Amino acid sequence: MQPRGQEAAMADIRHAEATGRDRPERRTALFEPVACVPLDRPVSLIETGRLMRENPMSILPEALFRETILTGPYIGKSVHEISGPAEMRSVLQENFHAWRKSPLILRMLRPILGDAILTAHGESWRRQRMSLQPAFLRRRIERFIPIMDEVAAATVERLARAPQPVEVQSVLNDATFSVIEQVLFSDAVEFDRAGVRAAIEVILEETGTMRMSDLVPMPEWMPRIMSLRALRARHVFRKAALAQIRRRRAQGDPGDDLLGLLLKMRDEKTGQKLSDTDIRDTVMTFIAAGHETTAIALTWTLYLVANDGETQERLRAEADGVLDGALTPEAMARLSFTRQVIEEAMRLYPPAPILGRRAVEPTEICGRPVKKGDVVLLAFYALHRHRTLWEHPDHFDPDRFGPDRRPQDRYQFMAFGGGPRACIGASFAMMEAAIFLARFVSRLSFTPVEEADVYPVMQVTLRPRGGMPLRIARR
Repeated sequence: MQPRGQEAAMADIRHAEATGRDRPERRTALFEPVACVPLDRPVSLIETGRLMRENPMSILPEALFRETILTGPYIGKSVHEISGPAEMRSVLQENFHAWRKSPLILRMLRPILGDAILTAHGESWRRQRMSLQPAFLRRRIERFIPIMDEVAAATVERLARAPQPVEVQSVLNDATFSVIEQVLFSDAVEFDRAGVRAAIEVILEETGTMRMSDLVPMPEWMPRIMSLRALRARHVFRKAALAQIRRRRAQGDPGDDLLGLLLKMRDEKTGQKLSDTDIRDTVMTFIAAGHETTAIALTWTLYLVANDGETQERLRAEADGVLDGALTPEAMARLSFTRQVIEEAMRLYPPAPILGRRAVEPTEICGRPVKKGDVVLLAFYALHRHRTLWEHPDHFDPDRFGPDRRPQDRYQFMAFGGGPRACIGASFAMMEAAIFLARFVSRLSFTPVEEADVYPVMQVTLRPRGGMPLRIARR
């Protein structure tokens, strides 16, 4: 479907204003963006490996978009693919203790991030979650609004001045990296920004590229072999994080930023402060996860907005009414349609489209028996486009997240996961994305590059293959 023109969008808005309505009537013509092509036939183990190496999204069977659980054999065990809210709730909430991250994920991430909150389990995870949770309360993260707004304004200028078309994914990665850097290190000195950014890209490329050997079940304690290039990138990342930690310790004042919180934390059992290594691993987790997912969500959001003139104009009208004064928490609350657009973008393109878990004890999924050692694939991408759960599931329709149509089951929309291990930074990410999107549309206009070959590929996160080129102009 071709993008709907901005002239038609403005006509709808003028008509809505003339008839006294707050917004246009529910639309009949919706933009249908690019989608992953599901698997329409059984494949061998070798072909599965080939498909996963090219793009793990290509192994999702077409039936998973109609059914809610599929079970099949896999090297002496069973694999359960799930795409229904009840099944998601069973794994992530009701039988939470029966599951842990898949051995492959742990073998990939632990050599890089250690035993930080993303990779920890059991009591170690619980202590970290309890200690870090206060830092992500809404009243705490609202103090970062000025940082986010300042970076957003600077990014507007960068996008406006860049040669056209602009590859926005890399620009957004730089921007969200700048935000998390300032939130962590409010007084960063000699922080190797360029080195760390490059290192993260190498690490994501390494961990996001599947190998045939990844299909062979191995114990989680056996690290996945890393290339020399990835080992060097890890060294750069660790060195930069440790330098900031040791500098802050030497000052004697932990500070009031996120690093300061980590330096003040104590183990609830021993009463001892965290070691430099523990803090380093947590800092690396926040940097890697805290900027990549938000940048990807914004990348897909701009793609959708560029292809939908009506949505872009509605966003702009809302932003102009909010950004005419100081950007306060109260003003942020008025960006309701902005949040709807971001949520709809994350429905269509969830940053983490598939997660894996392994059963550590016998359990069940909605009555289906599960043996110890079985694997479950939580297909958020299929859940978000499920034929029985959503009206026009492959179309872009931000109004589906309006107050009158929003899904009532919290496990129907899983952009930030669910259960006790739901993303700790969800509110932070939504606030940051809303500020960026509002600033962007208030000062810039976005149109698609017609010849661009946009397609989603999973490389840890769901990225556009080859980047996301868009045409951008000042208003």
